[in-house]
Amino acid sequence: MISPLTAREIELWNAYFEYYTTECRKAVETDHGQHVTVRTHEDVITISRHFKEGLTKDTIKRSLTLLDTRNRTEEVKDRMAEGSVRLAVRLFSMVDVGPTSNNWTWSPPSLPWTDEQLDLSAVLANHFVISTKDTGSLIFEDEFSAFNLQRLAGLDIQWTNNLANHLRLIDNDRTLCIFHHATFLQRQNSNLFPPSFIKETLRTLDLLFPRGDVDTKRWIASQQSQDADITRPDTSLTKRDRVPSADRRAVSFHYWRDELLSLKEKFDQPKPTSISQFWYDRRNRSQWYTFWIAVTVLCLTIFFGLVQSIEGALQVYKAYHPT
Repeated sequence: MISPLTAREIELWNAYFEYYTTECRKAVETDHGQHVTVRTHEDVITISRHFKEGLTKDTIKRSLTLLDTRNRTEEVKDRMAEGSVRLAVRLFSMVDVGPTSNNWTWSPPSLPWTDEQLDLSAVLANHFVISTKDTGSLIFEDEFSAFNLQRLAGLDIQWTNNLANHLRLIDNDRTLCIFHHATFLQRQNSNLFPPSFIKETLRTLDLLFPRGDVDTKRWIASQQSQDADITRPDTSLTKRDRVPSADRRAVSFHYWRDELLSLKEKFDQPKPTSISQFWYDRRNRSQWYTFWIAVTVLCLTIFFGLVQSIEGALQVYKAYHPT
C-alpha cells in the first residue's frame, strides 16, 4: 500500500485515511459484510500483493474462495471474492472498478474489470492510453488553474477519489472532477500504472494548483473547512511544485492531453453566466473596459431616466394638489 510514515507525514495523509476508512466501513457494514471476505487491514494487504505480483483477477478470486471455512455456496463465495477484489483495487490504486455490493446505489464504474484473465496493470494500461491528438504549439499559461476554471469559466469543481475520473467533465460539462490525492500519488512506488503516468498526473496538479498563488491557497483553505460529510481536498495541493515553461506545453502531456485540451477550450472561450465572471475575467482588457463602460452608461441612463420620471410625477402631483 504505502511506505511507513513519519509523524510529520501523517497529517498529509488525512484525506486518504478518511477515504480508506469510509470505503472499508461501507464494504464491511453493508449487509454485515456478506459481499466481501475482507475483515482486516491485513486482508487488504494480501490482495494488494497479488496485484503487484501480476496475478489475474481469476487467480486472485480463486485464492480467496479457497479460504472459505463456512461451506458457502459457490455463488456466494464468488460474490464475496469479487467484492473483495473491487474493494482492494479502490484502496490500492484509488480506481473504481465497480461497487462492492449491488445493494448500494452507485454511479456506473469508470473502469470495469470484466476480463478476469487480465491482471490489474493490464486493465489500467488499457484505460490510461497515450493520446495522439495534435496540440500544435499550445501552452498552458499561468492563469490556467483550477481556481480560475471555476471563477472565469464557470465550472463547478468536484473532488473525486477515483483516479479514472480525473479531469472528467460531467453534468453537461458544467462540473469538473479533480483527483486531489497528491500525497497518495507522490508515494507510489509500484509499476502498476503505465510508465510516467503517475508523474504526469502530478504535473496536472502542479498546473491546476500553482504554488504560491494566493487565490488558490485561500480557496483550498475554504474547501478544507467544509462539513465532514463532504469530500475535502488533500492539503498538499497548496504545496505543489512550480511548473517550468517547457512543462506547460500541451505536447508534453500524453495521458491527460485530451482532457486538458477540452479544459483549455472552455477556459479560452467561456460562456459567462454571472456578473462576477464578467468582472473577474480581465484577460482581454479592451473587451473588459468596453463591456463595463457600456454597463455603466446603461445604468446611468436608467438612473437619470428614473429620476426624470419621478420629477415629472411630482410636478403632476403638485399641479393637482397645490399647497
